[in-house]
Amino acid sequence: MKAYFINAKDELIVEVDTKGADHSKELIGCKYFEIYPYKVNGNDMWTDEEANLKDYNYFFAIDNQVIVSGNAILLGFDIDTGDCKDVHNLTLTNLKSRVVFMGKRYIDHDKLFSNFKVEEW
Repeated sequence: MKAYFINAKDELIVEVDTKGADHSKELIGCKYFEIYPYKVNGNDMWTDEEANLKDYNYFFAIDNQVIVSGNAILLGFDIDTGDCKDVHNLTLTNLKSRVVFMGKRYIDHDKLFSNFKVEEW
């Protein structure tokens, strides 16, 4: 299924062909993933559920609105079946213009749930 992969460490955004949940988790580099609470042109953004539990991670911002820890995959969603589908209503060029990579950042766990802040490593 056509998806867009955002690699925060290598600062790369590419189109990929995902082969299901296990393959998506492998690409993201995680054991557990979640849908980030921000849609990109109606597409779901899948991220590492445990990304902020590390001492540091690589971050990116999208639309100057949200900061994401770690890698992400964008996929469409079929409202009738509840299944993922090809990414839609979004070009790779448009996505690239909306993402700003932030590099490696320290995660202050004391502020994780109140006053969350990332600082340069």
